[in-house]
Amino acid sequence: MPDEEINQAVTTEKMEGIPLYLIPNAISILIRKHGDAILQIHVERKFHHRYIVTAETLSEHSQKVNPESPVPKEGDRHG
Repeated sequence: MPDEEINQAVTTEKMEGIPLYLIPNAISILIRKHGDAILQIHVERKFHHRYIVTAETLSEHSQKVNPESPVPKEGDRHG
């Protein structure tokens, strides 16, 4: 519906079971999909020479880091 607000769930984009020679292609797909919103890309080797490519967006990272939690100041100590 045109009046509905689109609620996009922010999740980590994960591509599993990718062989080594297709990693550049997988990364380019993620960059085309998310563009400048990508904060970091992880490539992790799994079994049988297969890899997992994970892309984390900036908005997702900011949701993980809770800005509402108090940051201890220099004088704040236990006791």
